Amino acid sequence: MTDLLLASDDDERTTLYEVPETPRPPGPALQWLAFRFRSDGLLTHSPGSHFAVVLRARLLRDARGWPMAISGRGMTLGDTSAAMPPPGHPLSDRPGFGGARGAAAESFWPGGNFLYRDTAVLPEGLTERRWYGVELEVDDARRIRFRIRDADGHALHPDACVQDSHEHPVAAGATGVLIGLGRDRRETGPWAVELRDIRHGWRALR
Repeated sequence: MTDLLLASDDDERTTLYEVPETPRPPGPALQWLAFRFRSDGLLTHSPGSHFAVVLRARLLRDARGWPMAISGRGMTLGDTSAAMPPPGHPLSDRPGFGGARGAAAESFWPGGNFLYRDTAVLPEGLTERRWYGVELEVDDARRIRFRIRDADGHALHPDACVQDSHEHPVAAGATGVLIGLGRDRRETGPWAVELRDIRHGWRALR
């Protein structure tokens, strides 16, 4: 198990959790990720910030090595309620696009993404200084499933599940794991975040 500790004076280009490749078993398989999450000030002082939590992940970097684009399937954790495609964007007329205050399923690819409005959970948003358990699964059929639990292990909502569109140009064959922070530039004070007991792996489809 691994921990990731972040603070407001960190550079999010270098403070992320990334496993570029993971060993995958043969045959149809499901990739999974689980961790515990707690915010101390991020939700208050950087309310537009959110985490991209991605499986089947591939992180593209520029010539300096800075993260440039993400490919994969997973979820957003944090506030994406203001997310809207710009006018004229190919996704602007697609039904079902929309962010969330708490979490939602998301598909990622270079130059684009899709937030699934119907999977949005915790409309009241996350709460400061409260532990959450996050569980994510992505399978070979492009299904994304996630759940969020309280500190006692009780699910806070029914499982959120969606089958990602085959039209989304997510890189095929990627096996990575990624947790990265999309940071709101309008910060009003210091913050810290703990991601504890990060675990991931593969298992056969049920």
